[in-house]
Amino acid sequence: MIQITINRASSSYVPFRSFMNLTIARISHKERPKESKHQNSSGTEVIQNSKLCRTVKTSRLQPETIIKAKPLARSTFPTPTLQTSILFSDGTKEAVNRLREQLRYYAVVEIRSQKFLVTKNDLVITHRLRDVNVGDELKLNRVLELGSKDYTIKGQPLVSETFYSVKATVIEQPKGPLIKIIKKKRRNRHRKHVLHKQTYTVLRISEVD
Repeated sequence: MIQITINRASSSYVPFRSFMNLTIARISHKERPKESKHQNSSGTEVIQNSKLCRTVKTSRLQPETIIKAKPLARSTFPTPTLQTSILFSDGTKEAVNRLREQLRYYAVVEIRSQKFLVTKNDLVITHRLRDVNVGDELKLNRVLELGSKDYTIKGQPLVSETFYSVKATVIEQPKGPLIKIIKKKRRNRHRKHVLHKQTYTVLRISEVD
């Protein structure tokens, strides 16, 4: 801690701020030592000072840097092997064998978010299926349930495709009856008539195994 005593009677009193300004001005106006530069024959620039002598190496022509990177080693990944045989429990296999021994069985299939309970030679009328023509054969692979009179197999949520084969044939793509829709606003004398025919696709279930 610095203690400053001020004598008001003395005439040589200088404020602290003006004293700091004077000291800063004296330090800034000091003459700096002169420096002399000369270059040696080896291309080294020498800067000599009266108080400090230092040498600075300056090379005008910088050599080109050539970086040789080692080639990266190719990473070898193991080739994926397809698992042809899916392992099922003995209870599942036994239930499938018992179901195959039945004379007739059904399947609950999902077509365009609609569920249908179908058997062989059934007709299914669904909403219009895109990119389908008359006579095409479709494979229905979204089966939720397989069953018969005595046994039932339920999927979680779907049954594995190794247990069944459900196929359907496109028979027709008709339109439904003409629907007349009237839109009306009260007290405005506004009436609008809309005519609409819903399009459908008719499928024949040709195989349920």
